[in-house]
Amino acid sequence: MSRFHRSRWLLSGAAMLVAPLAQAQQAAPAAEPAQTTPAEADAPAADIVVTGSRIQRPDYAAPNPIVSFGAADLQQSGNTNVTTFLQRVPALTNSLDNTRTAGSNQADGSFGQVGLNLLDLRGLGPNRTLVLVNGRRHVAGQPDTAAVDINAIPTDLIDRVDVLTGAASAVYGADGVSGVVNFVMKRDFDGIAARSQFGISQRGDAANRFASIVAGRNFADGRANVTLAYEYNADQPLANDSRSYLAAGQRRYFVNVDNYTPGVAGSYQKAPLGDLRYPYSSNQGIVYIGDQTFRGDGAVYTPGRYLQNDGYSIGGDDTPVAGYIGDIYPRTRRHAVNALAHYDASDAFKISLEGKFVQSTITSFSGYGGNYPATIALDNPYIPASILAAAQAAGLTSVDVNRNNFDIPRRGETDRRRTYRGVVAVTGRINDHSSYDVSYTYGQTDVRATKLNDRLNSRFLEALDAVRGPNNTIVCRSAAAQAAGCVPVNTFGGNTVDPASYAYYLDNPVSDARITQQVANASVTGDFGQLFELPGGPVAFAVGGEYRRETSRFTPSQSLVDNLYYQYDEYIIPTLSSGKFDVWEAFGELNAPLIKDKPFFHLLSVGAAGRYSDYSTVGSTRAYQFNGIWAPIRAISFRGSYGQSVRAPNIGELFRPATGSSAFFSDPCYIGNRNAGSSSRAANCAALINGLGGNPATFTAQNNPNATIFIPGTVSGNANLKAEIARTWTAGIVLRPDFIPNLSIGVDWYDIRLRDAINNPDGGAANSIAALCVDQPSLDNAFCGQISRQTGTGFINGYTISPQNVSAFRTSGAELNIAYRVTTASAGTFDLRLVGGYLHKLEQIATPGAQAEDNVDQPFRPQWNATLSPTWINGAFTLSYNLRWQDAVRRFTRFETDGNPTYVDPRYFRHAALWQHDIQGQVEVGRDFAFYGGVNNVTDQKPDIGFETNVPISPVGRYFYAGAKVRFGGR
Repeated sequence: MSRFHRSRWLLSGAAMLVAPLAQAQQAAPAAEPAQTTPAEADAPAADIVVTGSRIQRPDYAAPNPIVSFGAADLQQSGNTNVTTFLQRVPALTNSLDNTRTAGSNQADGSFGQVGLNLLDLRGLGPNRTLVLVNGRRHVAGQPDTAAVDINAIPTDLIDRVDVLTGAASAVYGADGVSGVVNFVMKRDFDGIAARSQFGISQRGDAANRFASIVAGRNFADGRANVTLAYEYNADQPLANDSRSYLAAGQRRYFVNVDNYTPGVAGSYQKAPLGDLRYPYSSNQGIVYIGDQTFRGDGAVYTPGRYLQNDGYSIGGDDTPVAGYIGDIYPRTRRHAVNALAHYDASDAFKISLEGKFVQSTITSFSGYGGNYPATIALDNPYIPASILAAAQAAGLTSVDVNRNNFDIPRRGETDRRRTYRGVVAVTGRINDHSSYDVSYTYGQTDVRATKLNDRLNSRFLEALDAVRGPNNTIVCRSAAAQAAGCVPVNTFGGNTVDPASYAYYLDNPVSDARITQQVANASVTGDFGQLFELPGGPVAFAVGGEYRRETSRFTPSQSLVDNLYYQYDEYIIPTLSSGKFDVWEAFGELNAPLIKDKPFFHLLSVGAAGRYSDYSTVGSTRAYQFNGIWAPIRAISFRGSYGQSVRAPNIGELFRPATGSSAFFSDPCYIGNRNAGSSSRAANCAALINGLGGNPATFTAQNNPNATIFIPGTVSGNANLKAEIARTWTAGIVLRPDFIPNLSIGVDWYDIRLRDAINNPDGGAANSIAALCVDQPSLDNAFCGQISRQTGTGFINGYTISPQNVSAFRTSGAELNIAYRVTTASAGTFDLRLVGGYLHKLEQIATPGAQAEDNVDQPFRPQWNATLSPTWINGAFTLSYNLRWQDAVRRFTRFETDGNPTYVDPRYFRHAALWQHDIQGQVEVGRDFAFYGGVNNVTDQKPDIGFETNVPISPVGRYFYAGAKVRFGGR
């Protein structure tokens, strides 16, 4: 069947679903979604639409494990950043909040990614995490991807967040390979509510301001509602140097030492060293003349102690590594406006509208720029006398200055994201046994990415070319440059650049991107009760069709396209890029209650779901799920599911045009790196270097003439990609013992296996691809073809990055979810919540047949973690405590440490464990007013030593906040 005929068939099927609306009869009102926590399971349960299913059923009857947090949990955390709050969920510990998308954490060559908040479910990546709002898709916030920016979801309109693992593609479509995160928003709000909160760190920085107001009105005898909401959030930036334990003087890094003797007790390959530096460069300038080396100010250059096994140096006049960390928290301003309305004309016709506009403006600064080198004519008056004399004696007409410019403002980026989203939905009863739902969703994200402090190459060279002018002044040589405002630049010394010169050569090029999403969905849900019933009740069903169209377009600044900036100030030379796809889908779901209220069969039900998708890019895909629940008695339920999910390649993976790039390499084949990978690395490196005519015995950074130079390369998409496929199964037990009222315990196991995975290692980091090349069983693999090396030496001289269907992933583990609520006559109410996780496996196999890389027990992927959240409510007073704990994760991969007992001193093998204690107190004053205050990270736990700046905890430190809430009218 051709794609045209399949699309027409799907469209006609959707029309058939909608056709019965004309005969819709009056029936009982449809149940509205409601929040039902595990602790409330003893109460009579109203049917709700639970995440992971379109069939109405009580949440305790859901076949897949769901972890839910409500609005009260979010507020009691003190977090106004929703992603930071959700990182306490075991499945979401690897999610990216502001601290992980700022400063030097910004992806090289990226545009529009500063300050993104992206959820990463099960550590399989944001692209495999499906984010929904009220069960519907949300437009992406990152160009060329399907990743939703959580900043676009208003904090105070959230009623609850459901996190589900299972084969969600069968119900919701592509991208739910690892599961679904569904934000359920408040509905039927009546009255006016406002909240304001202010927070600041113990050190007087990283301030946060938050304010929201929600106003709603029910009318038409409760059949209609209109709600308006506005929210503002502002975060003050925090620089790396604002924390003494991260700055150059105190910070220590783990590097390869030179005095390591393999096999000798007490001798270790890795050790923590302070004052780490980049050799052959300096923030004061470095000038080579013959066998003489000068500092920029003319003094004799003092090199640091060179680490031959790692390529770094210690001390001296070399450039400090800490200067390149940049911000650890960006500057953020967010405005969100939401409008919600619905009108229930009858049971057969209910219309609802949603509209929102969110603007986020986020600024972050990373590292400094530099000259590698700058060539200066000898008539430049800034040249120190000692350097001038040596150059003249050598017969030179110019000198080259290598310098990292710490006195020119850091490079950075400001991203303004504007998100528009509208939903119109019509629902109603067809008859007593069926209902319909028809909706259309439009979403658009406009991104304006402004690169900050990029140096216009020609103008900077004109500013460097200084000469003596009238009255012994120093001026730019070019008269035209002088007329245009050129102020000369002195790079001889450590703090010599005149700030008045910035205006001439620093520029802020602006690029734009637009992402759009359109989704039309029609479905019918109900049961076959009018025809037949099973012993457990009628068979429930959902069936429907969907059309989705996604587009993404990136328009770079023309000055970037023309490459007007200094070569290494921009990691990538962008080009105009655009892409789009559409997909027609048909889906169905069944739930059959086989037995109910019988001995040993309080409930036995089985279910199935399926989805057929026809993409304009990769053709047809199929997803399915089978599930079942058995409750021998009311207090014990066993549940499980098995299914297949799919993810079609996104727009960037398919359509990104080839663009210029550059990267700094620490070659995995350097002698000091050869035993830091798989068991195949050393032999592969020897064969690779020998085959190119190089000498493996002298293959070090010290002998590489390009060791401190950024290597040019290209980045592109791959139009030949196909969809990736995941097989998922879950199994669990839910306990609701009668002898302990209001106690619910859920334990679930999950297993996800992903094949044909689309992979760009570490987001496309060229260093990772170079390592993967030599870490495979042989050199005949897809990664070696992406790294080019120089004939005669074997040193890397280029690379090409494009995604491939080459990887496999597998993850498995268990989750514990306990909720207990007890009310006493005199001591108030105690509410206890414990969510724990055990990560059994998180493997990546880079290419078929390669050695599996085990990522369990790594930063942001702890093997064990838990969140304990007890709350005590006594009259007008509420006291909340939250403990977030993660076990001490490894500093190094198993590739590095397995079979190498002298790799690192055992006391440095692991990072410190995470023990974050948060506490909040709230007092209500009357019915309508409450104020609260709290402290997060009460013990002021700090990040551990090493390159990571936020393991095991954010470097912000002890944090204080206070807020107030007011509510008038309504309920």
